This record gives sequence, structure tokens and C-alpha cells, in this order.
Amino acid sequence: MQCPFTLAQLDHIVLYVRDLEKSVAFYRMLGGQVEEHPGRSAMLVLGPAQRMLLHPDPAYVPPAQGNLQHLNLRIEGATDIQQVLDHVRANGVEPYDGPRDAGRGDVQFRVRDPDGNQVELRLKK
Repeated sequence: MQCPFTLAQLDHIVLYVRDLEKSVAFYRMLGGQVEEHPGRSAMLVLGPAQRMLLHPDPAYVPPAQGNLQHLNLRIEGATDIQQVLDHVRANGVEPYDGPRDAGRGDVQFRVRDPDGNQVELRLKK
């Protein structure tokens, strides 16, 4: 049977976080627009149509590798990857992978969010 629909886009993902305040600060530091919903969660707006929900659970213990393989965020507006590296380091976050050529004219590096999730930041060269 042929599928009667196609996938249009990623609407949202949900991450459990131990400390909502720390996670909101991390994703704001990366330039994310965060809408907080006191007592519930926070929503990170990723462009015009995608979102990431940060769902607090103080008892949550993330696996050693975080709770997803990695999240890739495309960066716009920076003149080069060094500008992005300088910004994250100035905010106390040390990249652990890269920067390196990602192919297709992109350069990227990875950092970990407060719950250990891999966040890949990618910029068009």
C-alpha cells in the first residue's frame, strides 16, 4: 500500500532536563529564542517552524551519553566558526569535537548541554 502522505518537516523534539534554568541559559547562550512556561517547560524556537521543548524533571538521570545521539543546529549571522567558538568559550562551554570540515561547504564543532547531550553547531563556510 502506498503511503498517503509525506513528512513535511520536524515540528518539535522534547528533551528531559534536570535543571530547567541551566538548560534555558545554555540554549539562550547559543542564540536560541526561549519561551518559558513557568511550572511546566520551556520552548526553544528553532527558526520559523521547528521547536525544542525542555521538559524539567529534577529526578531525571540522563544516560552517560545524554538522551539523544546529537542535535545539529545551523548557525547564521557569524562571519566564521572562530567567532562562534569564542562566544561559547566566553560563556564557559568548551567544545570537545572540532571545529572540522563537515562537507557540503560547512564547518562544525560539538559541545555538551547541561545534561550531557551533544549539540553540533554548523556554519556555512
